[in-house]
Amino acid sequence: MNRRVLSMLVVLVAAVFASPTSRAQSEPPPDAGDESSILRNVRQLTNPEMGLEKAGEAYFSPDGKSVIFQAVPTGQEQYQIYTVPFEGGTPRLVSTGKGACTCAYFRPDGRKIVFASSHEDPRLTDPSIEIPTPGYKREGSRYSWDFNPFMDIYETDLDGGGLVNLTKSDGYDAEGAYSIDGKRIAFASNRDGHMNLYVMNADGSDVRPVTHTKDCYNGGPFLSPDGKRIVFRADRQKRDYLQIYVVDVDGSNEVQLTDNEHVNWAPFWHPNGKAILFTTSMQGHQNYEVYLMSVDTRALHRVTDSPRFDGLAVFSPDGRRMMWTSQRGPDQSSQVFVADFVLPVGFD
Repeated sequence: MNRRVLSMLVVLVAAVFASPTSRAQSEPPPDAGDESSILRNVRQLTNPEMGLEKAGEAYFSPDGKSVIFQAVPTGQEQYQIYTVPFEGGTPRLVSTGKGACTCAYFRPDGRKIVFASSHEDPRLTDPSIEIPTPGYKREGSRYSWDFNPFMDIYETDLDGGGLVNLTKSDGYDAEGAYSIDGKRIAFASNRDGHMNLYVMNADGSDVRPVTHTKDCYNGGPFLSPDGKRIVFRADRQKRDYLQIYVVDVDGSNEVQLTDNEHVNWAPFWHPNGKAILFTTSMQGHQNYEVYLMSVDTRALHRVTDSPRFDGLAVFSPDGRRMMWTSQRGPDQSSQVFVADFVLPVGFD
């Protein structure tokens, strides 16, 4: 999205602010060279033979038995939302099949999911309608992500039934994820004219802003395992060059975790609440890789090591597996991969 994102995988990818923001360690660690010390039993979960031209931004169900992800069906242009058994099987479409979709996430009780969709965009049935659409695009990059003003966050049953619009506001509402108790959702929106973070009750009520910045992109929020903090990415230092931040749910105690000339995005908490995964261009914009960071010490450890894109990495609920989007497969399309994960010493 853009979350969070890549080619829609959104969802892609100041200096120190005089307020609660603190400065971050910025030097990358030595090249890992070998990911096998952290990632074991790497397995490709999606592939073009499933009728998916490309797939990514996948998340585990609470029991770890299912996976939800976004994918572009063969012959189509927009991402839709699918689920698939973790052990393999036929993907199941849960979105409407219309418009663009992104940022799907299981409710912690495993009975519902949320995702963002533009299927109510009137331009889908009347292309003559012209509405300005802002978005994210780094100069020189092929990746772009529109902030569709008709993108809203929906909750639905696991089979796609019982679809309910949770946001119903003017502007882009997306990049949503539940708190671990399922009572709140953190999300990104430009409803106030600027891309900021918000939290709301899981039924869409009691919407509260978390960030209050202008002319930048705050997005990809995830609530910490204890529900007290939010990790996110923002391009406040240099337009379209994202950095990683953490902030309390009430908007206080904001801390900048990365401070470099790279694009850093898609942060995700380890279940211990002490470390995060994130995607970065430290190895170049043609070779995004996944890194692990200690939230307290800013220590870094490179996780993935392949010649093409690796990103949008997440942990299983028990922290024993990592799932991510990669182009390491034989056809080099973006697909979902999973591996057993060994947490390095110093990150526990």
